[in-house]
Amino acid sequence: MELRNAIARAFFCAVALFTAMPAPAQSFRAYLSSTGNDANPCSLQQPCRLLPAALAAVADGGEIWMLDSANYNTATVSVTKSVTILAIPGVNGSVLATGGGNAIDINTAGVKVTLRNLVIGHLTSSNRGVSFTQGAQLGISGCEISGIQGAAVYASASGGKVSVRNSVLRGSGGTSVGVRTLGDVNATLDGVQVKGFLQGIYADAGGRVTVSDSVLAGNTTGAIVISSGGADTRFVIAHSAVSGNAEGLRGQTTTMLDSVSLTARNNSISHNTTAGIRLSHAASSSLVVALDANTIAENNVGIEVIGGTPSLRTRENNAMRFNTPDVSGGALTPLAPQ
Repeated sequence: MELRNAIARAFFCAVALFTAMPAPAQSFRAYLSSTGNDANPCSLQQPCRLLPAALAAVADGGEIWMLDSANYNTATVSVTKSVTILAIPGVNGSVLATGGGNAIDINTAGVKVTLRNLVIGHLTSSNRGVSFTQGAQLGISGCEISGIQGAAVYASASGGKVSVRNSVLRGSGGTSVGVRTLGDVNATLDGVQVKGFLQGIYADAGGRVTVSDSVLAGNTTGAIVISSGGADTRFVIAHSAVSGNAEGLRGQTTTMLDSVSLTARNNSISHNTTAGIRLSHAASSSLVVALDANTIAENNVGIEVIGGTPSLRTRENNAMRFNTPDVSGGALTPLAPQ
């Protein structure tokens, strides 16, 4: 009996000690490798294989490094903490959207997520490359996103900030969109190539979108700026090439009280087969276009108004050349010097 009691006491002590042990500490940096194993601790010496394991191992605010070229997911990767996910230089760290889903999904309040040097693509069927529906910040740098059937980058996080830099977005035609913002999102694109989409950039229902030093080419519409439901949507494009699309830039209000502001400065807008800039203005709405030092040349129509009477303002320093005609359906109003 005493032996039995001693064994019981030892067992319960062991259980108590085990349950009192703290969970394994999360690391600032987690590592992935094509030869890794998700049973590993995701250390440099013992890397994991797939992103979900690394996300579980990394601390909030930490980093996940992809060490060699491979695909690092089998389904949508849900990011629920602040983290930087990057492939080391010279490595193709791939994340695929498949099964009609998203490649990377960010839907947690307050998170700040950075994606660097990733290749994000489509396998069989896809919805979005990167979906940002809740969170504080999304940064995309040095990435290539291609073949996605929905939006390469989709951002509707209320109050969220999006930055896309030095990246290439290639569309699949059809109904695909390069960058889609919806609501009060503040988005900045710098040094971005957006090619082969139905809409290269689609800004709707409020928010602020700024594009600089970028290329919008080979899309049905290079960029479309819309207000719906009375929202105020503002779009600025500068020092960029808008070429070889059907419509280069499109500004549109759909219902009364909608408000759209489209500013184009120091751009080359050329060889667009329908119009360089195309405008549609609903009654009792505001559609204001400001043009400053652009070259608008070799388009079917330079600037075309297809509905309503938008406010079309110019610094009188735009070069309009070889369009047929330069302006159709509206008139330019000189802006006073400031």
